Amino acid sequence: MAPHERRDDLIRTALRVFARRPPGDVTPEEIAEEADVSRALVYRYFPNMAELRKAALEQAMAELMSRLAPPEDLPPLEQLRVALRTFIDFADSYAPSYAALLNGGSVISTEETEAEIDRVREGVRALILQRTGVGSPSPKLLLSLHCWVSAVETAVMFWLRDRGMSREELADWLLDQLIAMLTAAGGPQEELDRLAAHIT
Repeated sequence: MAPHERRDDLIRTALRVFARRPPGDVTPEEIAEEADVSRALVYRYFPNMAELRKAALEQAMAELMSRLAPPEDLPPLEQLRVALRTFIDFADSYAPSYAALLNGGSVISTEETEAEIDRVREGVRALILQRTGVGSPSPKLLLSLHCWVSAVETAVMFWLRDRGMSREELADWLLDQLIAMLTAAGGPQEELDRLAAHIT
């Protein structure tokens, strides 16, 4: 393989392994065995596991953001429902890694990984505002969106543990929470009217 192809292959391999085991527990030997290459080759491209975890996270987050934007021809409420189901599916496919990423004390939680996750959080908030037609959100609306994104992350983490409802029920429940939070945000009436016209 060409160098860039080999590097991409090692990242894809790491993502497959991280879908089965928490990234902090994975060793270079496991990546090498899964990729059918030598341990030395893994180190040639990634001098340590932290570098490989960071590259894999960046790749996973890029894939998530590309999938989160639902078709614009759907009604806004359905766009949000599709995006929520997409996120839940994504978290489920990387279940062992998901909780580790959100755990601030984990070995894979660093300033760099937190910055990457924050980039996705900001992308989600921006997508919601864009699709609901709110160009200049009030501070109260922005705070509500911050809180809701945190609620989604936490709810999905608990769902992955006990799966007390279907993923469709979880997505619908989270959508209900968003509507309730935005309705109660207390922003300017014009903003509330615009939100109501799009998502209620």
